[in-house]
Amino acid sequence: MALGKVIQRIEIEMSGGTKQYMVSAKQGDRATRYVETVLLNHGEPYTIPAGSSVTAFIRKPDRHRVYTPCEFTDNVVMVELDSQALAAAGTALCEVEVKSSDLMQVVTSVTFEIEIEAKVKDEDAIVSGDELSIFDKTMKQYADQETKRVKAEEARVQAETGRVKAEEARVQAETGRVKAEEARAQAETGRVNAEKSRVSAESDRVTAEQERQKQANEVMDKANEAVKIAGQINEASYMLDKDENIKYAYAIYTERGIPHLALTPINE
Repeated sequence: MALGKVIQRIEIEMSGGTKQYMVSAKQGDRATRYVETVLLNHGEPYTIPAGSSVTAFIRKPDRHRVYTPCEFTDNVVMVELDSQALAAAGTALCEVEVKSSDLMQVVTSVTFEIEIEAKVKDEDAIVSGDELSIFDKTMKQYADQETKRVKAEEARVQAETGRVKAEEARVQAETGRVKAEEARAQAETGRVNAEKSRVSAESDRVTAEQERQKQANEVMDKANEAVKIAGQINEASYMLDKDENIKYAYAIYTERGIPHLALTPINE
């Protein structure tokens, strides 16, 4: 289970009062001690605008310095006293700097004291030195942002690749659709032409059938007429050519539906 935070709350007047405030801490502590700094302006809350950056500048008893970025809410700034800030025993000085989001404006609190009590156990004491926490955290933030940017770019490239492939598939599908439509149109044209040919052939067939019927009717009419004539001729058994005074025997027959008259001379 993680250790609880040890938080000391102080009020700092931004209007430039000279009173210094004391915060107590223990040498060598780490990741547990915080100073909740309440910023005031003539007794009223000094609200920090959103987007501003807040930094705690600490000069340690050995005159090394620590620069630590801070989180804030309204006019309350949380200053972490990390292991480097508490590396040396003695009196440290701290001030809180507020910068506007465009970095054009800066305001700094009055300085307050941090009394760091020496630690009895010193065999594992941290070696004191300057700490560029802002630089380290800024570089980490930059690295994190760069990692996010690279991942976002990779995602964008993948999305673009997917879009290009989808577009290619759409173009291929459209090409296939156009070809299928052309084939359908050609098939429809062939069907229409075939239907025209069928109608024309049917018309020719009807015309031929009508002509056949006409010819058949004419043949039947001729046959009927011939039969009628034959019935009249058959009343006699022969025919007489008065010019030549020759008698003919006759016979009436049909061939291919056409009546014929055959004459045979009679010698008496």
